[in-house]
Amino acid sequence: MHAMKWLWALALSVVLVGGCLAVLAQEEKGMPDTETRLQRISTELNLTADQKEKLKPILQNQADAWKAVINDQSLSKEQKRAKMKEIHEKYAPDIKAVLTPEQQEKLKAMRDEAWENHRDEMK
Repeated sequence: MHAMKWLWALALSVVLVGGCLAVLAQEEKGMPDTETRLQRISTELNLTADQKEKLKPILQNQADAWKAVINDQSLSKEQKRAKMKEIHEKYAPDIKAVLTPEQQEKLKAMRDEAWENHRDEMK
């Protein structure tokens, strides 16, 4: 019986450590790379090849700016959040300019849903 408890404890430890490592790996990544983001947006919004070509450098510049903020150890969590919002607001018009009105609405809905999911996770 003692061996069975030990085995369960070991299995639980492995699961917990694995989960922690997965979270740490996700935090190190910070966010999906530009190609992944572009592919997801492309699929969801049914982008044309021309739109993808125009969006890629915008998304890359935005991601580079976000990564700089994430890696800036001198900023507090609140400061990082504020800077991330500034970056979003800076690039939003450029992204919007590439999209059709229907795609803009769909992107807004996607962002609203993502924000709601994020808020639910923070509770």
